[in-house]
Amino acid sequence: MSVLPAQHSARTWLWHHIFILIVIALSFLAALPQLTSQSAILGVDGLFHFNRFYDIAMQLKHLNFHYFVAPYEYQGMGRMINSIYGPFAAGLNGVLLLLAGSYVKYQVLSRVILSVVAAECMYVALRRCRVTNLTAQAIAILYPFTYQIIMWNIRQSFMSWGAALMPLGVMVGVRMLENREHPINIWQMAVVMALLTQTHLISAAQIALMLLLYAIIAIRRLPNRRDFLLKIGQAILLYLVLCANVIAGLVEIFMGNQILGVGQVKHPGEKAFNVLVLHRSRYLILVVLVASLIILLIGWRKLSFSTKVTASLGAGFYVLSSVLLPWDAIFRLLPAISFIQFPSRFMAVGTVLLLVADGQLLSTTILGRGWNNLLRLGIAGLGVLLIGVNGYSTAQHTQQIFAVPRAIYPARKYATKELENLRTAFNSSNLAKPLTLATKSTPDYLPLQPNYKPTDNVFAAYEELDHVLYHRSGPRLHQTIGRHTTTLRWTGTKAQSLTLPVAMYRNTQAVLNGHAFQYRNNPKQTLRLATVQSHTGQNTFTFHYQPRLISRLLLWVTAIGWLGMIIWWWRSRA
Repeated sequence: MSVLPAQHSARTWLWHHIFILIVIALSFLAALPQLTSQSAILGVDGLFHFNRFYDIAMQLKHLNFHYFVAPYEYQGMGRMINSIYGPFAAGLNGVLLLLAGSYVKYQVLSRVILSVVAAECMYVALRRCRVTNLTAQAIAILYPFTYQIIMWNIRQSFMSWGAALMPLGVMVGVRMLENREHPINIWQMAVVMALLTQTHLISAAQIALMLLLYAIIAIRRLPNRRDFLLKIGQAILLYLVLCANVIAGLVEIFMGNQILGVGQVKHPGEKAFNVLVLHRSRYLILVVLVASLIILLIGWRKLSFSTKVTASLGAGFYVLSSVLLPWDAIFRLLPAISFIQFPSRFMAVGTVLLLVADGQLLSTTILGRGWNNLLRLGIAGLGVLLIGVNGYSTAQHTQQIFAVPRAIYPARKYATKELENLRTAFNSSNLAKPLTLATKSTPDYLPLQPNYKPTDNVFAAYEELDHVLYHRSGPRLHQTIGRHTTTLRWTGTKAQSLTLPVAMYRNTQAVLNGHAFQYRNNPKQTLRLATVQSHTGQNTFTFHYQPRLISRLLLWVTAIGWLGMIIWWWRSRA
């Protein structure tokens, strides 16, 4: 007798998630130009992320696990990136790269997985916001093909992975306004913010700002403000447990080290949303914005308070992302917010908010059947347009290999034969080779010399790293990556000073030719790289990273926290 309910439940689940199969099919359709050309698309951050994921893939392949430093990426120089830059998402993409076996197949596979994640998160959020199943499925199909998601396909902007999860954050905010009895679900809020933090810090910061605005509005309408604030505090404590590993990474990289952060934007106003300079796929931003506003304006007077707030916040985030604000002056007055880099990033939150508000409107009867059918038809047409533009953008970029000139450093023209070799390398099963044929010596999160000033030329770090990693002179280095150490061996022809491609963080420990290596500052360098005295004959340099005890404990806190969450969730379903 128990088989029938199980079969019914399976059919119900399949019916409510049939849109996932449609998203997968449409994602493959949009990826056809890349599948047929067998060409990788290299965006501005492509090589940076490929190195990150290559490291995870190699750690898994060799069962040689290191959390705080990456022993394989950027020729094994012992950098810290994945421990603070979306560790969960980096792990997922490393698995996808290992399964795909080549960068071209990985890009197609990651496009499909990202689309499924974005669609499922949007669907879950809409259903929790009381949007009807059909409308939720329609918007969920549309969302993976909006600009902030497809930016991963054509430019490797990691913001896309954060944007895929953003609908869950909006769901938490809407609950504050619509559920007056229980406006805060501690577990829900903590897990959503933890997933965003484990994926993309800037996305998490944007959703935190959005939730703060929701909370300010909600607390004015709630009878029990003390309980509301208490539950937010409890959610924050649980969030800190679930993100203790990221805290550990930040402790290791910033405590005792002067770190070169992400690239600074001199004129952020030029990176803001400007309808006068849109081109190519960026027209999707304007199309989605205009369509959403038209839908909402038609029924504005009859909308619920919650939907009006959500729509207003969506429009507000678009204004925040635009040239309407004096961003150059804001960055000068508040240099701490420069980590945002591009004000246009706020469009991602704005888009999600507007789509959720659209879904809430289309799920009501305030406009009558005629208007609702017309608007749903418009949503379908918008979806066809987005998918078509997505496929067209893919076709355009696969013909170029480099989506933008800044994809490599230093920028130069490639001969036809070199381009063919690149296509072949990125389509081969040798995951290491293409990372040396096309290089971008991104110095993000590398330690700096203590005499470095923020006003110094940041490209000096690019030039220095490019020289040490890819165009160095001197004896050839032979690298061996062990369980806990990395060893460099070379044959010296004379006694000389050598700069090795090894990042010397405060807790990086090394042995040179059998003797403990003591790092000394080099005022002629920008980056804190290992400079050694090589002698004639065989030389060895072995190094490893020794994290603090507190950092290792924080990793265990996160592991236990997530395990406890999974057990609690599983038992609550039983």
